Amino acid sequence: MKTSLTLACALLSSLASAQVFEVSGSKKRLESPRDMFFEAKLSPYTPLLDRPFMDLPEADRPYYAVFGGGPMLLGEIEIDYQFFQKFGSLAGAVSVGYSEKFGHSIDAVSKERVDQSTGLRIVPIKAMLVYRWDWAKEKFKVPLVPYVKGAFVMMPWWVVNGGSVELSGISRGEGLKFGLAGVLGLSLELDFLDHRLARDFDSSVGVNHTYLFAEGTLQEMNLFGTAKAIDLSSQHFMFGLGFEF
Repeated sequence: MKTSLTLACALLSSLASAQVFEVSGSKKRLESPRDMFFEAKLSPYTPLLDRPFMDLPEADRPYYAVFGGGPMLLGEIEIDYQFFQKFGSLAGAVSVGYSEKFGHSIDAVSKERVDQSTGLRIVPIKAMLVYRWDWAKEKFKVPLVPYVKGAFVMMPWWVVNGGSVELSGISRGEGLKFGLAGVLGLSLELDFLDHRLARDFDSSVGVNHTYLFAEGTLQEMNLFGTAKAIDLSSQHFMFGLGFEF
């Protein structure tokens, strides 16, 4: 009796972990419940610090003069909670990122570079509303999922000289910027590369789907009278991996 009960339990456990059942002779994958989404992404990010100085020669613009005009590397992580899943999914989300770039300080009098490093550091924090049109994927197994995001952005920033915050007279080189951002993106579901691996990833870890994605961001960072400070607005593309669970 005990042996039979053990075998029955083992069989039920095996069937549950397989996450597959037969419907009219065809196999259909069973999924664990999904309501969360996690993203890790990177971007070449160039803040529009020189936008107020476009009438000056390129060499005299502050961002170009100090940092050479090249992009910063911006990394972000994002987590979404999906509260609507009928015709696509609607989610509330938060994200946090970090970026820094170092260059040579400029002498305020001679306007020449000096042998001392200076750096700009930023931490973009976003509260977002996200809509993913995954209806075609769920209904017809189309692996492409377009999406849009709207975000309120808070961005602490500070300028460092050596190991400390830059000082200009009695003013510290730091601040807090606020702005709005819009995002348009497209993600590719990777489950079709190996359905068995995707099924096992779901049953063992709880990740329903894995995505590779690219998104374009338009970001204006001059809300609440902060236009007088440095302009951290941007137009940039981000690339990354997403996990739905």
